[in-house]
Amino acid sequence: MTTEQIYTVVNSAASQALGQGAIAAIDTASFVSLGNAVLSSATNTDAFLNTLAQRIGRTIISYREYKNKMKDLVLNDFEYGAILQKIKVAMPTAEEDESYDLVDGQSVDMYKVAKPVVNQKLFVTRTPYQFKITIQRAHLKEAFLSESAMGGFIAAIFGEVRNAIEFAMENLGRACYGNYIAEVGGTAREIKLVTEFNALTGGSVTAGNALANKDFLNYAFRRINEHIDYMQDMSVLFNDGSATRHTPKEDLRIKLLSPFVRAAETVTQYAAFHDTLVDVDGVYTPVSYWQSPSNRSQVIAQRASNDTSTTVSNVIGVMHDRDALGIYQLWEEVSTSPLNSAGLYYNQYYHEKNLWFNDLSENFVIFTLN
Repeated sequence: MTTEQIYTVVNSAASQALGQGAIAAIDTASFVSLGNAVLSSATNTDAFLNTLAQRIGRTIISYREYKNKMKDLVLNDFEYGAILQKIKVAMPTAEEDESYDLVDGQSVDMYKVAKPVVNQKLFVTRTPYQFKITIQRAHLKEAFLSESAMGGFIAAIFGEVRNAIEFAMENLGRACYGNYIAEVGGTAREIKLVTEFNALTGGSVTAGNALANKDFLNYAFRRINEHIDYMQDMSVLFNDGSATRHTPKEDLRIKLLSPFVRAAETVTQYAAFHDTLVDVDGVYTPVSYWQSPSNRSQVIAQRASNDTSTTVSNVIGVMHDRDALGIYQLWEEVSTSPLNSAGLYYNQYYHEKNLWFNDLSENFVIFTLN
């Protein structure tokens, strides 16, 4: 173990902390360890006899469980079958009441057929992937002093596999949102808040300074709250127009970009806005980014509808029906290979299969700073 006498560093740091000396670079390289040491029988010995090997006094298993931030996309699990069928019956249209203006000698045909109009969607895209990990217990024993210590290490290995699965599910969930955002970007289902605000007020707000403008933020809150009300009415305004839809509050989902939410916290009317969101049965959640933390408000997706690469920028929120997108099949098979007698190891496989979907006929709007 390297030994460094750092009394000069201690005295220098104290002098600067007391204001007795001008600020200057502190030699942190002499006492901060970065954990990149390699043990050696020549150097890692005691400081008295310089013979006895220094021991590892404590081992920290660096593992923390990760939770998928898009778990609310899981709508339903099913083990058997493969295809998701979705049926929508169209509302009938009104017609003339034939009980009026009856004519002598003529009858009214009460057996005229009026078949219901039914639309069917079949979601059939399966998305399998797998993880695997190799374990060799025989030689791992040499690195630990007890069965429990080695067990903790192996548990961390399998824990990180589970973290990888959770992280994959989260990223696929973001991509599921990304495709829907790309599908509706540039259409009437994109609420361009900056454009609307400038047209209403004659202002010159931009995407770059909008979140620092209180009047704009108040307007943005108003528009979001309006759409909470609008989506509860029967209409075709917030979907692709192929079906009449309405979204009760309990089926509404709202996700807002965290920078927008944090900006909102400094606005006087934020409390009322926040209370409205909380009233939507707890379905409002903040998200740190849509696709990448390097550009939190941007989405770039190869659209499923026409395989076209599409970019949508400045997305600060989405509002949608619970049935607009998500995952309907959550299937996992974990299997372990027999022990390889020659290599004394075995492999554990995690097979995952999901059915991610976007239903463009459901209510879904995006709010942007465009």
